[in-house]
Amino acid sequence: MKLLLIFFGTLAMSVVEGYVSICDEKSDDNSDFTVLFEDTFDGEQLSEDWVITEGNELGQLRDTWGQKENINVEGGRLVITTKREQSNGYNFTSGALTTKGKQFFKPPFKACVVAQLPGSGIDGEMDGIWPAHWMMPQNSSCWPDDGEIDIMEQVDGLNTIYSTFHWNPNKDEKNPAPCDNGHDHAGVNVEVATSLTDFHEYAVFANDSGELVYYVDGEEIGRINEESKGEMEGTTPQKDPNMAFYLILNTAISTGGVWPKAVTDKTVFPIYHYVEDAKILGKAP
Repeated sequence: MKLLLIFFGTLAMSVVEGYVSICDEKSDDNSDFTVLFEDTFDGEQLSEDWVITEGNELGQLRDTWGQKENINVEGGRLVITTKREQSNGYNFTSGALTTKGKQFFKPPFKACVVAQLPGSGIDGEMDGIWPAHWMMPQNSSCWPDDGEIDIMEQVDGLNTIYSTFHWNPNKDEKNPAPCDNGHDHAGVNVEVATSLTDFHEYAVFANDSGELVYYVDGEEIGRINEESKGEMEGTTPQKDPNMAFYLILNTAISTGGVWPKAVTDKTVFPIYHYVEDAKILGKAP
């Protein structure tokens, strides 16, 4: 398999108080957009727009078992709980939920998630912990042939978030190859000046000019386009007008590796990942 890696750029940013969300439908920038999906988790249970992952579909939870009991709605927030407990051959349980088969979105769209991420990375207390907000193609048989949009990933409780696009540079629509025939990625990682245990908005704009533009608290942190990816023959979300993506929110665990580190006896459980709002703007169907 041909594996190409593009180095991540690193930025530092301060949180802007009173920021304007890129998903503010009242903004002049969004005059052509409408709200396609929003969940503010104000009810007593999860809405029917979500599907909870049971088990480990698509490796969403890495080395942990997903179960409904770890997904709750409390006090106007979604709560994803990760525990050190045995279940179905795994030593940890956690939660993942997706809009797959329920709600999916074609570019151009803006996806925004307001969340409080787990813990601090002090003394290894969060080693192996991997919360993420990301998007996958609604209809795709081979990863990453049709792309993966990572809005936000955090590892090991550090004050850095990663925003990434994955694709297959060898994808050929006319002569399909077997799965796993190529993988490349590009992205940006950002150190946030204030704690990620505060609420922040993590967002991406999949625009109609072939770019993915990433934001934290309304401030652009980087973009991925043909120039940043370099020469490539594979697909991007915007090149396929029929490509639609669904949203995933989860906390995964790594029991071995360097990114994230492996969970250890020092890792503190239970771990909580809170989400206050998930919102998608786009063109009306």
